[in-house]
Amino acid sequence: MKESRWIKRFTGFITRHSGSIAICLGILFVILSYFFRFGSPGQAGKTSITTSSSLTDAIDIAELSTAEFRYRGIAEIYKDESRKQVQCRVCYNAVVKAGIDMKNVRFDIDPEQKVVSATLPEIDLKVTIVDEQSMALLPSDADVGIDSMLKCSREDAENEARESEELISTARENLKATIEGLIYPILKADGYALSWN
Repeated sequence: MKESRWIKRFTGFITRHSGSIAICLGILFVILSYFFRFGSPGQAGKTSITTSSSLTDAIDIAELSTAEFRYRGIAEIYKDESRKQVQCRVCYNAVVKAGIDMKNVRFDIDPEQKVVSATLPEIDLKVTIVDEQSMALLPSDADVGIDSMLKCSREDAENEARESEELISTARENLKATIEGLIYPILKADGYALSWN
């Protein structure tokens, strides 16, 4: 197949100037990337915080666990609801994760003061019994079902975790740092400050 004169000239031009063409395409790519990422120079800083829902969208993570507590405990199983006489005790291993549902974080915006006030919901605890097979009854001949053992173990681990000021405090501080990191670019662009309720 015979190549046309135009194709020969074009391939010759491309071959001779391939380095220059690559540099020009690279520069064009960098410029276009800048505009897609930051907008045009005339638009810099013109994004605005209009509603708290835009901040809520910025932290759109369903659930976030920010502290973990490993616990080996002994829970008491009572003979009846009066909780006066212990039937047996169960030894267990648990992991307690502390976190929140990020959709429940509330933002109040004061445009005059340029302050966003954030309110965290109550810290939620999720208890997981690590290994049901490693659970042990004291005395070992007690007639207790696995459901009762799991229920009492979870309640005991959650009570221990709630009493741990360090776990709740660590979770709260980690949540604040995470939220600040997620919304910082939005706040900085408009000159807003963040405060916590």
